[in-house]
Amino acid sequence: MCFSLICGVQQGGVLSPVLFAVYIDDLIVKLTKTNLGYCIGNVSFSCVFYADDIMLFSGSLYKLQLMLNICDAQMRSLDLKFNPLKCHVLRVSKKEHQRK
Repeated sequence: MCFSLICGVQQGGVLSPVLFAVYIDDLIVKLTKTNLGYCIGNVSFSCVFYADDIMLFSGSLYKLQLMLNICDAQMRSLDLKFNPLKCHVLRVSKKEHQRK
């Protein structure tokens, strides 16, 4: 059976995650070089990629927005789009409650 693939990688293909990682590598490098990620000791965590999923880590909402801007610009240059219906934000913060 023959078929043509006009763009992207084959869904479920064995090489698809590897090819996508190669294609998206510039974004990983850009995010890492910005030093906008969350720091634990001397280690900075900015992003985790798995297949076509991206997780961003930041110590502030402002820095997270800068990282999102970088992602958006890079994805536009690659002619890719984020699906807003699949995007989520989880904010974790330490908030001390006062006892009365």
